[in-house]
Amino acid sequence: MTGTLETLAGVELARQMAALKHRLGAEYDRGTVDILVDAECARFAGARVLTFVPILVERSVRARLAH
Repeated sequence: MTGTLETLAGVELARQMAALKHRLGAEYDRGTVDILVDAECARFAGARVLTFVPILVERSVRARLAH
């Protein structure tokens, strides 16, 4: 059952990252957004808790895009 839960968490995280790319892509260059979101998300590869990854990724990417 744990494998199924991990898979569902991964699918949900991918869905949230796609939504984040879409939102930020409306404000900034989509190519840059894709690169930054993917790079930031990779920092959390192997994380056991994924609940806060989307907000952490968004905050970091927005901060980088603002500069």
